[in-house]
Amino acid sequence: MKTLSTAIDSQLYWTQPTMFARHFELHSEKNLLGEIRFETTSAASGTFITAGEVMKRWTFKKTWFRLKPYVTIREAGTKIDLAIYRPQFWGGGWLEFVSGSRYHWKSTSFWGTKWGFSNAQEELLFVLKPKLLDLLKVQSIVEIGTQWHDLEELPLLLLLGWYLKVRDSYAAW
Repeated sequence: MKTLSTAIDSQLYWTQPTMFARHFELHSEKNLLGEIRFETTSAASGTFITAGEVMKRWTFKKTWFRLKPYVTIREAGTKIDLAIYRPQFWGGGWLEFVSGSRYHWKSTSFWGTKWGFSNAQEELLFVLKPKLLDLLKVQSIVEIGTQWHDLEELPLLLLLGWYLKVRDSYAAW
């Protein structure tokens, strides 16, 4: 199994294995790199697979406080927040890690078909673009900037970005 840094030069894409599944997979040309499963309407878990079959797992949970929604991100099995995503009223939002790192989730196209994370300096890390090969499944092509291949937070950002994209597309879930 490849690590993200070695698979990054190939085509990456998110796909829904079967129509109506609440499960999505991140693939390179030959390997499964990660997956997200929506377990409830407000929660999902993401797994990123790395070399040696070591997996990093996170949970994402949408929560409300005083009519302000946010998403908590935790390492699976812990009760300590690793980061919090706070959406903005007009779309997009900010992800803040407890370490102090900040990333901006935003639309990168006029019609809102492309989305991605940028760092605090507004340098775009990656973009999720529509993939229209199978119109009955939710899928996307992932384009990552070459200078960000070794970014420590990249696997989590790829999972969270897809979680946000799918969750916003299927608000009824």
